[in-house]
Amino acid sequence: MPFSSPDHGGWEKIGEGRAFDVLEIDGASHTQVDKMRDLMETVAHQPIRSRYKIYIIDEVHMLSQHSFNALLKTLEEPPPHAKFIFATTDPHKVLATVLSRCQRYDLRRIGLGELLEQLKKIARAEGVALSDEALALVAREAEGSLRDAQSLLDQVLAAGGISVDETTVREILGAADRRLIIAVADHVLGSDATACVRDLASLHAHGYDAQRFCRDLLDHFRNLTVLRVTSDPQLLADLPEAEATALAAQAERRSADDLQRFFRLLLETDEVLAAPARTVDPQLVLEMAVLRLATLPPLLPVDEILRRLEALGVGSAGDEVPASSRLAPATAKSSSGEQLWEQFLARVRDDKVSLYLALASGKLVSAEETSIRIGIENEAMRRDIARPETLARLGAIAADVWGRELSVEVGPVPAEQAADTPLGRARRRTEATLADPLVQAAVDIFGGEVRGVRDRRER
Repeated sequence: MPFSSPDHGGWEKIGEGRAFDVLEIDGASHTQVDKMRDLMETVAHQPIRSRYKIYIIDEVHMLSQHSFNALLKTLEEPPPHAKFIFATTDPHKVLATVLSRCQRYDLRRIGLGELLEQLKKIARAEGVALSDEALALVAREAEGSLRDAQSLLDQVLAAGGISVDETTVREILGAADRRLIIAVADHVLGSDATACVRDLASLHAHGYDAQRFCRDLLDHFRNLTVLRVTSDPQLLADLPEAEATALAAQAERRSADDLQRFFRLLLETDEVLAAPARTVDPQLVLEMAVLRLATLPPLLPVDEILRRLEALGVGSAGDEVPASSRLAPATAKSSSGEQLWEQFLARVRDDKVSLYLALASGKLVSAEETSIRIGIENEAMRRDIARPETLARLGAIAADVWGRELSVEVGPVPAEQAADTPLGRARRRTEATLADPLVQAAVDIFGGEVRGVRDRRER
């Protein structure tokens, strides 16, 4: 304790700003090194009435590098009668050499209920008439800081007098009406896009900030998610009774997964609104985000999806599946011509990968005694492969694989063989997959679309 006896009335003097041995300094206004040196020179002076001389530096992270160095000299060897208290909201900005010489105490935020009770005491002491809803609005805007809450209350009393209602407090602080936030959330949960646009237009007409309203919605959907997951209303006991009742009713309308999805989308919107390079009207960004929330279909539970798919599987087990919808099983290539073609492609791949990729999209049309003919669907690839030096290269590889002198010819794939090319087989596989009843049912259940078909053996 800085005072040796309660008879000195030290605590009252500190509160009234009359304690000579307690100096409170704003770090932001002492960034110059000369000011800090002048201050440190006073540390050598003995306290006037108290046991200790206390230096309180608020927002200490605002000090400059040189000011920190001037302070550090005193911290290394402080006189026994001097005590320093540093307050900051950004401890990571304080020099490590300073932090290493301090004892750190992390102060928690004051809960909404505690803050509200303190504001009620202040209001009664000042003789002002403020409703619980108006004080709750001030406490919410303070975000856990009693000092900010007192500053906001001073603003409200200075602008509104001794009798202020909730509407006046909201206008002074620029805060959105909680009833409007609840209404927008209610329309989002009810998929009423028209009402959402109407509410946001009212918000814009009253001059509310779009980003601030987005953060209010974030806070609201966070509360909804907590209530839905835990089913414990005591976790939201600090909220006004009317708001807590509305939250309890809304939380039952969607699953926890849906509410978490809404929160993530609002969080992305808040990041867009906070971007310094943003050029789009924030009201448009907020409207599109809320419309997206209002038009999102509810997520189906996994067990419900599996139940539907199992029902479809049982229902179609005895039905005749069209031949066109069946995927043909892979068969081993047994003919000698196809085996030689595979060997030929392997040799080309070892020789030149780009040439192999072009040939792999085609097929062996015919193999005669003195030549082989390769079909390629793509005309540009045909022209590239048909160059004399490329054909000579392929002829040498073909002669080595087939065991006789061969020439290589390149042309289009005959119409009757077009379906047997890799592209033709992939096209048939895609058509058969899209026509499969189970695939169509899965698309309907998930509300999605097929973006591509791939053989599992290709992974």
